[in-house]
Amino acid sequence: MDLDKPRILLNSNEIDQVISNLARSKKYGDPRQVWVEDGHVFVEGHDGEVVSMTPAVAIKMGRMLGEAGAASLINTVMDESARKLA
Repeated sequence: MDLDKPRILLNSNEIDQVISNLARSKKYGDPRQVWVEDGHVFVEGHDGEVVSMTPAVAIKMGRMLGEAGAASLINTVMDESARKLA
């Protein structure tokens, strides 16, 4: 599946795959630890699971998470404002 393709252009099989992936998602708490070793970035999650990635992936993921977090926060504030006006 081409993850760079806009969601509106996904075919039904790709949509089913996205739905299946979302159903298996789990909540993520604060990471316990983040460190660098042998040119890789390691993240130990709140549940003790460790994820390894290259520096480029870590940078890209950090940017994407920051942008998504900001968009989510803005949406929450806008929704609250709209409810107060209603």
